[in-house]
Order: sequence, then structure tokens, then C-alpha cells
Amino acid sequence: MRKIITIGAAAAAVALATGLGASAASAATQVKVVTSSPLHSDTTSVTGSATQADPQRGPVWGADKLKETVTATLQANGKWNVRIGFGGSTFSGFADPRMASEGSTDPGGPLLSQGTISGSIQYNGIASPTAPDASNVPAVQAPNTGLHAVLDELFHGNESAAASTHYLISYTPSLDSVNVTGSGNTWVAGDTYTQAG
Repeated sequence: MRKIITIGAAAAAVALATGLGASAASAATQVKVVTSSPLHSDTTSVTGSATQADPQRGPVWGADKLKETVTATLQANGKWNVRIGFGGSTFSGFADPRMASEGSTDPGGPLLSQGTISGSIQYNGIASPTAPDASNVPAVQAPNTGLHAVLDELFHGNESAAASTHYLISYTPSLDSVNVTGSGNTWVAGDTYTQAG
């Protein structure tokens, strides 16, 4: 079941519609929604013998089951900051997403892994003539839906590009990973790998 929480959204809509501008709405105005992506392709910066090519997003190393908590917060300048949190998410990998400097002896090579995902991605300074609409975000995303699709749903595709985007996402295997080639490459249970940018 999708949870939708709107706090002060009506006040923001009235302020915008009456020409008072977003600054007349409270800076604490938030729209929150939870959605899930049960088959989200995960990418890495390394290419190897087991990664799959995705020309738009980069080398794919696994599939995630994401639980996305999306929170849009109206700023005093009338723009929105949107945070997508990943608590309660899991991954299943078929390739090693890590670089050699992160502990891999075969970056992008075959490695079966599973575990949990935590962290978030933050989009700052989004302008939109359409206020965030939680009811337009489906409870379950289509397979292979990218994270930016949630922004399109939330703003009905009317949002500008974010002024800045930051992410910090951690992957922690719940079991020791298995290298099917026997090359000795391992990713030990509890050894967190983090993507940041």
C-alpha cells in the first residue's frame, strides 16, 4: 500500500494560483510519497566481463528492489528540494560493481551477491509550474524505471533540471558473495561498498 502524506500542499497551491508566489507558502511545506521499484537496474562506473551495457545509464551489475521514500520540500525561493531515500531496499548482483581500489580483484567480473541498500539521492533547486502531486506517483514502478522518472511523475514532467544533485548509496552484502569462475574474487558479508557523487 502506498503512503501519501501532504503537509501544507493546499496552502502552496493557493499561494501559487493567486499570484502570491511560492514565497507566501511556508518553507516547511512538504509532499511525501512512498513507491517501490521491484526490478531496478543498478549501474556502476566499471565495465567488465559480466556487466551488461546500458548506453543511457552505464554498465549494469545487478537488480535492486527499491523502496523509495520521496520527500519534496518547498524552499523560500519557490523552488523544490527532493530527497529519495532507500531504507528497506535490497540488491541482487551478478557482476562486481567495485573498482580494484575498493577491494575487487576482478572489477565488473562475475560475482553473485545479495544484500541491503541504504542512503539517498538529493535533487536541489527544482523549479516547476506544477506543484508536486503525490497521487501521480504509482505505488509500484515499471521494471527498469530510472530514479529520475519519479521526479517526472511527481511534477507531471514540468520540472526544470535540478541545480545540483548529490547521492550517497551504500550496498552491504548479507552473505559472502560467490564468484562462479573460481578466480578468488570475493565481496565479504558486511563489507559495505558506497557510491557517492
